[in-house]
Amino acid sequence: MMTIRKRPRTTARRLTLWLTVGLLGPSWLTACGLPSDGVGARDGDKVVISLSAKTWNAGLASLAVAEKRGYFTQENLNVNFVLLDGATIQAQQVATGNTTVGAITPEPVIYVDQPSKKLDLRYFASFYRHNIYGLRVPAASSIKSLKDLRGKTVGVASLGSAAVTNIKVLLRDEGIPEKSVTFVSIGTGGQQAAAVKNGDVDAVALFDTQFQILQNSGVPLRRIPLPRVDSLAGGGLVADASRLRRDPDLFARIGRAVAKGVVFAQTNPEAAIDDLYATHPEARNRALPRQKSRANDAKVLRVRMRTMGVQSGESEWGILKRSELQRNIDFMNHAGLIDEKVDVDKVFTGQLTDEINDFDADAIRAQARAATPGH
Repeated sequence: MMTIRKRPRTTARRLTLWLTVGLLGPSWLTACGLPSDGVGARDGDKVVISLSAKTWNAGLASLAVAEKRGYFTQENLNVNFVLLDGATIQAQQVATGNTTVGAITPEPVIYVDQPSKKLDLRYFASFYRHNIYGLRVPAASSIKSLKDLRGKTVGVASLGSAAVTNIKVLLRDEGIPEKSVTFVSIGTGGQQAAAVKNGDVDAVALFDTQFQILQNSGVPLRRIPLPRVDSLAGGGLVADASRLRRDPDLFARIGRAVAKGVVFAQTNPEAAIDDLYATHPEARNRALPRQKSRANDAKVLRVRMRTMGVQSGESEWGILKRSELQRNIDFMNHAGLIDEKVDVDKVFTGQLTDEINDFDADAIRAQARAATPGH
């Protein structure tokens, strides 16, 4: 569990974790399930992309689209995906060169971009444009605001989740003793649903797609607004800054293939889920008929597209804004998660946005509309 008030302890724990896991090399990635053969162009540039997930799921369907529809091949990329347990490990593996790119939430990236850490990771495209974490309560709950959590139990996917950090910081700001709220790990999927249905927890602090999975399981939820964290950036595609400078074309091509998959998935979520089932069959819930599983997963994907898709009022994918990431830096400083000043311009670059979006998005949308779910 993360300590918020004692700044030196928090920093020491994070640095220790970084040094311990960061020493693990490529053999550790293979043990985590790195496939021997990539997808895309057989003789293309070899790329390893990390995702924070235990298994392939509907929230990652846009990447499955890029696999199935040949978008990586079009960009002359041979891509391996590796699933890792958390953003901190993802950041470590990018920094050590074991992975090329990670789709990573901001906390570990900002942490290692502190000057004393002598590491340089950089976002080159957004992935989760807005914060994906939040707080929900059962629809009939008496809890109306954060202040009502005093004496309550909050369920989280894991006690190391950023959702826990967010809530603890906000509780502190409201003058609510941290010990007056109990955080418990409730796992994933059916375990989360059982915890809510059985009354084991009064609220859940999870991320966007997990809330929808609960709703799919017959657990109606109500959102509790958290303005300070709701406005944070959600994260993006991260690379080692020196490699990014040496080969910007490689990362533009990676971003472009990912962007094509997002545009397709945003246009036709059901067909995107079929692509997910075709490339990663383990993602399908086989306890349900295929059509029901697809319908449920399409709802999950639609939720994810609210943060991952091309945003309302914008025409390009992957846009990053200084002001959004600056809010994350300010929040981490306020929370005691960083001790040093972090320059937002060293956390991200928007120089590749035009190249990433140098494709016919209307043609991708037409392809998506023409795809018939179930075929």
